[in-house]
Amino acid sequence: MKKLFFVMSICILGLLNVNAKEVYYTNGVVQLTEKEYNYVVDFYGKDYLEKMDREDYIWLADLDVNNREVEIKKADALFNDFNVALPNDTSVSSSNQNVAISAACASDFCVMTILGRWLASPATRSYDVIGARFWNTSLYTSTMATRVGTTEDGKSTIISNYQNFNDGFGNSVKLPDTGNNVYAEQRFYVNKTGGVVYGSYQHAIKKTTLAVSKNYYIDSVGYGNVFVFTGPAVGIYGGFAGVDITV
Repeated sequence: MKKLFFVMSICILGLLNVNAKEVYYTNGVVQLTEKEYNYVVDFYGKDYLEKMDREDYIWLADLDVNNREVEIKKADALFNDFNVALPNDTSVSSSNQNVAISAACASDFCVMTILGRWLASPATRSYDVIGARFWNTSLYTSTMATRVGTTEDGKSTIISNYQNFNDGFGNSVKLPDTGNNVYAEQRFYVNKTGGVVYGSYQHAIKKTTLAVSKNYYIDSVGYGNVFVFTGPAVGIYGGFAGVDITV
């Protein structure tokens, strides 16, 4: 199995202060090249720029968008009160939440990012689930990271409640008790094979526990073509649409 040691802090001092002639944007804390700027605007939205801090830049630097081909697909997630599994669609939308997926690819692997971003304050703050299903691809390395936070206060927490399956994985993430502009963001690496990565972020519409949130398996018939909830988790999750991208 291939081994790749991604150290997210590698060369960070140099990356945080890019060569002056390459600087396209700065908010006084971080400096971005034009490619980095365009990625942030496309994936996160323009409002995110002024709130970026050093931790955000470390997360961005791991993508190395200056030297990799980047593809982004977005979908506004549809909140579904009837708990019906929704197909992946890049045109469904609501005023509550946005879900997006991106791939930054080298010759043999892609760095994947799934972002679930709240456009309104979530009514329930419990254990949501974020993860991916793979078709004709697989993890390139076991390295993965999921962080949850709010852009309002700039604080985030790394959460590791992963469950791994043959064709994907999920992570149960506790939303912050307070704050607006809540997000959950997940980073992982897959083989570049021409396969498809399906991403899903499922919100708990009722208060639940970590143990209950882990009652799921990965299947194409699940929410966002990823999560099938079972047992006590049935009826807990709202059935947001998923996103997918070819790698």
